Amino acid sequence: MIFNFHFLLIAVLSCCFFIQLLYFFYFFIRLTFHKANKNSQLKEPVSVIIAARNESENLENHLPLILNQDYPDFEVIVVNDRSWDSSEKVLEKFKDVYNNLKIVTIPDLGKDNFSKKFAITLGIKAAKNDLLLFIDADCFPNSTQWISTMSISNSNQKMISLGAGPYKKGKGLLNALIRFDAIQIAIQYLSMAKAGLAYMGVGRNLSYKKEIYNKIQGFKSHYHIASGDDDLFVNQAADSKNTQVVFDENSITFSIAEKSLSAWIKQKSRHLKTSHLYKNKTKILISIYPISIILLYLSFIGLYIGYNETFYIFSVILTRSLIQIILFFKPLKIMGSKELIIFTPLLELLLLLIYPFFHLKKIQNP
Repeated sequence: MIFNFHFLLIAVLSCCFFIQLLYFFYFFIRLTFHKANKNSQLKEPVSVIIAARNESENLENHLPLILNQDYPDFEVIVVNDRSWDSSEKVLEKFKDVYNNLKIVTIPDLGKDNFSKKFAITLGIKAAKNDLLLFIDADCFPNSTQWISTMSISNSNQKMISLGAGPYKKGKGLLNALIRFDAIQIAIQYLSMAKAGLAYMGVGRNLSYKKEIYNKIQGFKSHYHIASGDDDLFVNQAADSKNTQVVFDENSITFSIAEKSLSAWIKQKSRHLKTSHLYKNKTKILISIYPISIILLYLSFIGLYIGYNETFYIFSVILTRSLIQIILFFKPLKIMGSKELIIFTPLLELLLLLIYPFFHLKKIQNP
């Protein structure tokens, strides 16, 4: 029997296209048609927790947006984590104005090597409320209704609330890539959570109850790892019944994107260091999708160059791109990047070319 390489490429292209359709219409479509959560009339007291290290400028700019939220009963706990900038002065200034601000200070003794998890743990211990809401110091809410939207009602038995934390629009291709990467990740983890397969969240916008934190003994199982206070926690604690997705304009928080490619690669490599600790089912599901995209384009190139296939392969690529654009439009709009929608296939392809550098950096700095 003669090996038919042409047939193999057709089979790979078709199989990858089918896999893409499965992800589009089983997972991603759920976020496209997600309905905004109705705010409960019973407003449970909330403790907002921010771990901050040398974030004086961000605290100055962003803390008022959190302290002035339209919510009846909440406290804001800032854990000043061994800062040597003017964070303490900034916080004390706000403390004189806002009586719902609580400051927890970790002194810099010059020899401690605590991770962010230690600061968050102290923040949780200082919280007087059962419902905890987390945001990073370099982030800011998109609305005065952020706390209200992200709050978990006592009536629906949910323990974890997953939100999105995209990046603010800026100039240039790098900013577009960073924004699209964060949005693509959000679409994936929020969609899979809606399908009952929650596997991660982002500390930029995450809420859970002390009850679930205590149930799994906080960060004990992965405390030795510097990162993972958000994704590893959710990967361990979340299930199909105790987790909800919150996704509308009021629930979004924004961050400022890195300004250089090298800084972004360093940031991404740090984010990727925890993924190998996810549950095996999760690792398989989040790996199949990008692998199928890579094989789709490789088989496309092989068929175009080697066999001059045009109608079928271009039909597949164009159909896939059109479906992706349609399904991604609403999430992109909600996350403040609707102008990227027409460039979705191109940005996705560029990210596939860049991601090996993220993983290489991760290997070099374990």
